[in-house]
Amino acid sequence: MSFEEVVIERDLNKWNVLIASILAGFSKWGVLSQGIVNKNMELVADKLSRCFKVKGKLPAVSPDKTFEANLKAIIEFLDRELQLAGEKGLEIDGEVITFNIVSKTCNFCPIGVGEAELDGTACPYPALIKEFANKFLPDGQRVKLVVQERNYLKKESGHCFIKFTRE
Repeated sequence: MSFEEVVIERDLNKWNVLIASILAGFSKWGVLSQGIVNKNMELVADKLSRCFKVKGKLPAVSPDKTFEANLKAIIEFLDRELQLAGEKGLEIDGEVITFNIVSKTCNFCPIGVGEAELDGTACPYPALIKEFANKFLPDGQRVKLVVQERNYLKKESGHCFIKFTRE
């Protein structure tokens, strides 16, 4: 599929293309990996959380809500504000929350949108969501990523799965 077709199919905006292309550009220099993206998302999550606080846009979390309800609210907030993907879902199974993205609708994929040539993944979402969530979760509620087959992102049958649990 051509880049132009991807733009139309995913209804991408300039920010989707900008971010995915910046990430993908690092692959051309041989410095893009999931590990580098994870570390960078710590900085991005910090800046985004501070920006949202300044703008008065905050996820609807509360110490009265369960960890799962608060994390769900944060993921929904990030998806709404950043338009992470077209088709996605959240599933709660005990203390495990799974964010499921239909891969072909992801708006920031360095591979699918930015056309990075990688053997593995370089998804910004696992570390971004974790770090962002830990900026807003109430005291006593912290989130961590669940490793799935040696990675925080599992790609399967046209879907990307990211799992979170309480730290």
